[in-house]
Amino acid sequence: MIENKLQIILKLKQELADFPRNGKAYECLKIMCDDSIDTLESNNDAEVTFTRWKLKAKYCGIKVANETDPKELQKWIDDKKMNILLRRIIEAEHQPFHALGYIPIIKTNETKGGKGNEKLYWLDIKEQEIEHFDETAISEYDKSDALIKKQFVTYHRSAPSMIKISWLYQIFFKKGEMRNRSLSGIFLIFVIFLSLVFWLLYMIVIALILDPLGKNFTSFNLIILLLVIFSTWLLWKYRFIPIMNLPEHRVIKAPSNFLAFSELDAEIEMFRDNEKNQITRFTRFTATCPICTAGIVLRDGKPDQNAPLVGRCVESPFSHVYSFDRITMKGKYLGA
Repeated sequence: MIENKLQIILKLKQELADFPRNGKAYECLKIMCDDSIDTLESNNDAEVTFTRWKLKAKYCGIKVANETDPKELQKWIDDKKMNILLRRIIEAEHQPFHALGYIPIIKTNETKGGKGNEKLYWLDIKEQEIEHFDETAISEYDKSDALIKKQFVTYHRSAPSMIKISWLYQIFFKKGEMRNRSLSGIFLIFVIFLSLVFWLLYMIVIALILDPLGKNFTSFNLIILLLVIFSTWLLWKYRFIPIMNLPEHRVIKAPSNFLAFSELDAEIEMFRDNEKNQITRFTRFTATCPICTAGIVLRDGKPDQNAPLVGRCVESPFSHVYSFDRITMKGKYLGA
């Protein structure tokens, strides 16, 4: 039995490597495969169990897992998300486990959860049922898949302290947050306004240098001027316009110069605290796509959607699209 189990889980690991996906379910399956294989290769048939905390610690690091609120950890991953991905692998066109006679399954203990009574997950195998691949079964799965597309997704907000900010803006955002009417907030607004004024003066100076009185305007001068105009357009579109939209939109994509080089993606959110103070903070809104289990991140809604920001699946960003509501933290399937 150990040999069969090892063979099936090795095959699952190979499938995960050959057809990589993004998302927590994919990464958690990889983690479970690796640890199970290590145990089976030592001729030990003991079940290798995982709690949500253990999976998050291996996926994000022990520090992040320890800082995650237990209620948020309950929503972070479950066997349903992993089973959707596992079923897609088993029912792939090339039917990878068909000749082996067994398929991998995810087992859980019967518990309602709670402190000291955590839900456990582990990999096991069972004999493959022939009818599992007949037309009726596939048709039923297609129907359930159609229903999944109509479901809502639940977004999760990362703590501001988890977002890596550039060293310049760390001065203003202590632990990723800033009160708008504090000295830091007022000074930041002044710095942004001053940088805009400085850039306009810079453009004027460049134009005067390139077009001195009494001299011809060369092709080289034209190229330099066009580069300056193009740089100005980039700054205006991707830095100044998003910042000016923040009070109205409440959530914007963080301009790249606000983030550290190692931070690829984050949002800036403006809200009121219990004392009615305007707070600006860095965060990251994410969800899990119920169609393919990949991650969902916020992206520009236009041109195919009217909303400024929508949730787009990283694997299918123009088909698996969801609305975004930062108050309810829910999103509705919008389709292609």
